[in-house]
Amino acid sequence: MLDIILTVSTSFLISLFLTPLIITFAKKKKIYDIPDDRKEHKTPTPLLGGIAIYFATVLSFVIFAEPTSEYVIPILVVGVTGVAFMGLIDDIISLSAKRRMFILFCIALIVFFGCIQLYFVDLLMYDSLFIKIIFSIFIIFWIVGITNAINFSDGLDGLASYLSLVSAISFAIIFALQGRNMLILPIAVALCGAIAGFIPYNRNPAMVFMGDTGSMFIGFMLSLLSITSIAHETTLLSVVVPIYILFVPILDLCMSILRRIVIKKPIMKPDHMHFHHVLNERFNNHLVVVMILSLIQIIFAAAGIFIFISKLFILGWITIGCIILASAAATILTALKSVKKV
Repeated sequence: MLDIILTVSTSFLISLFLTPLIITFAKKKKIYDIPDDRKEHKTPTPLLGGIAIYFATVLSFVIFAEPTSEYVIPILVVGVTGVAFMGLIDDIISLSAKRRMFILFCIALIVFFGCIQLYFVDLLMYDSLFIKIIFSIFIIFWIVGITNAINFSDGLDGLASYLSLVSAISFAIIFALQGRNMLILPIAVALCGAIAGFIPYNRNPAMVFMGDTGSMFIGFMLSLLSITSIAHETTLLSVVVPIYILFVPILDLCMSILRRIVIKKPIMKPDHMHFHHVLNERFNNHLVVVMILSLIQIIFAAAGIFIFISKLFILGWITIGCIILASAAATILTALKSVKKV
């Protein structure tokens, strides 16, 4: 328990005291997020806040986590550093969506074969090559998908920070219940502390944005935490638990893709129809929208933890399936109406 307290305290303090330095640096180098028609903020805001989250998280788990294999932490550090660096480059000079996706898939492959597959040895020991390939592909796409889902949610002051903190805390609870105190729990609480230390500067009105450096890094970390959270379960039906814990970003990502398919718009092209955009048009208040979406995230994360404890995976799938079908129907109808208006 002492190690966990030290881990979260260290990451929190590093993030809390490093972020102001990042703000000063971003202002000096004139690295700002400039408002446009798609963005909700009205004044140029310093970027690069994600650097503080990255350093706080990585330094903390490198110091306090006890690796189960000598290669796990080095490969993990290489992977998350690659994602954070890609986000940093995107913040400064802007990368194309296709290039970001290609790099992300490559990093996901490295981390999967270097770390994640170690958690699923029993499943990957099946004689069926088909099962091995399908499961490996699923994990790679899951990592890429969750990373982008968190990136998509970074549209209002503090939104991605609050949603991610709820998810990170929920995964930490699950790891604690599983008794996985050596490696994966310290990593989860390190991320919790880093995000918590960043929030005072990112809540409305934001003094700094995490940028793609932060959102891609946090998304990548949450994707790894989510997939390893089910590694000790005896059924793949348990995948429903991380879906609940990451409910808001996942649903927003899925509905965004569906909407763009319906209106025949490129999937990777951004729009102004994410959940936070729609709610902000209705309430015209960043804080209210962030509170609403954060509350929804808390409710579903709590449900995910309950499903995990009670092992009601089938009920969880039935419920989430109904929600997804209803959301898909609403998204299709809304998209078709928007096309008719045009």
